[in-house]
Amino acid sequence: MGGLNLPIKAFTRRVSDGGTVELFVQDILGGQTFSSQVEFVFTTTQALKKAADSPGGIYYASAPEVVPQCSIRPLPLGRTPGEYIPPYQEPLILPNQCPEKRNQLNIQAFQSGKYPITRNLFVVVKQNGQTGEQVGVAYANLLLTEQGQELITQTGFVKIR
Repeated sequence: MGGLNLPIKAFTRRVSDGGTVELFVQDILGGQTFSSQVEFVFTTTQALKKAADSPGGIYYASAPEVVPQCSIRPLPLGRTPGEYIPPYQEPLILPNQCPEKRNQLNIQAFQSGKYPITRNLFVVVKQNGQTGEQVGVAYANLLLTEQGQELITQTGFVKIR
């Protein structure tokens, strides 16, 4: 990776926070618990600050939360040695070039499934014939429209259509 040979200082939110943490524990750690060396934080903002301020600091979060940040450097990942996929569009924008320029999501890598850690988000609708079901179906249908897909993109997620 280049740079100094430093001990790694890992930060994470708690598994009970759900979402990305649950995915990380299941997909990357194979269900194992975090090491006692890992420092728990409450928010991604806090973790990014600690990672940026700590030599050897590392943290994981959803790509839309990390990629455009100026204080840290997102890392390419891979499941095969030597085949690493960046979560950002190359070339990497270095922190000293930011905020005038910011890294952008590598949307193609996420849409194609080449990026090694992804998850789908779903709209779940309770089918009970009541108003809530109708609202849920309407919401899901809206998200599938061109306008809905644009809203998904604006919030930092990768559209599916």
